[in-house]
Amino acid sequence: MGYIEERKNLGRIAEYLEKMNVPYEFQDIGDKDKEIFPAIICIFRCGDLDFDVILYNLGNWIHVKALLLNTSLYPSQTVLSIYEISLGLNYDLPECTFSLFKNNLYIEIDCLIGIPFNDFKAEFISIGNGIETFLNVIKNQKEDISIKSTKGLVKVKRQFE
Repeated sequence: MGYIEERKNLGRIAEYLEKMNVPYEFQDIGDKDKEIFPAIICIFRCGDLDFDVILYNLGNWIHVKALLLNTSLYPSQTVLSIYEISLGLNYDLPECTFSLFKNNLYIEIDCLIGIPFNDFKAEFISIGNGIETFLNVIKNQKEDISIKSTKGLVKVKRQFE
């Protein structure tokens, strides 16, 4: 699948985001030495925190990932607690999954291209529910685990930079 087809698939998802009144923008991801692919960036708000969300097309799937935190900012014992919480929530939350990439903790969903609007909306909203649940569990921990907004932290490069 190439850039044009991926952008077209994301265009349908953009229409869904518009129906849900979710502001978004298209971004090109990658760099000069690697393949460029299209993505959508938006924000999930939970309480007074904003979390970057990236949506992209890979094969037959639309991947939606919300950046929760960078684990390298915490001591190792705290990171262990965060991982334990995340794995426990993977078991408890039916629609979303916690994942780790380059020390960044994400909450994500995947859906097939061509997903009907109501199904996408339910999946997308589950990310917000997952973030809320994560924040509530963190708040009730013995350790003081401070979570900050990740708005603006998803690293993207435009095609011609």
